[in-house]
Amino acid sequence: MRDRHRARLWIFGLMTVCVMLAIFCFSAQNGDESRRLSDGFLASLLGRLLDALLPRLTEKGMDFDIRKYAHMTEYCALGVCCFLYVSERRRWAQDLHAALLALGVSLLYAGTDELHQLFVSNRACRFADVLVDGVGILVGVALARLTQYLHDKKQRT
Repeated sequence: MRDRHRARLWIFGLMTVCVMLAIFCFSAQNGDESRRLSDGFLASLLGRLLDALLPRLTEKGMDFDIRKYAHMTEYCALGVCCFLYVSERRRWAQDLHAALLALGVSLLYAGTDELHQLFVSNRACRFADVLVDGVGILVGVALARLTQYLHDKKQRT
């Protein structure tokens, strides 16, 4: 059982670091590269579908909204991974503290990611982006905790 716990710690820790590295790499792209990536593939392939399914976030157009939804999605993944690691690390599977710690660590990373963008050409540090990231983190942590709760409930029955 101890070996299983240790393996899960390594897996969840590695997943968390990989998501953080992916976010860092996306943020390291200059503004033109980032815009080309989101405007090209996402706007052409998914733009119409997302436009029909998702609520508009701003009046700046769906291309802008797609970038915000991408922020939420990558930080949702970070929230999930961070929660899984923290809950396994602390064995707080039934405790709100794991969710709050995962939320705090992920939000701190979102803040440092925005600061990192100050040093990337044609990028900006925006508090509003941290808020958008925070929504994704909150959804990710909530989904992970709900999934864990349902799994534990199923195990007991």
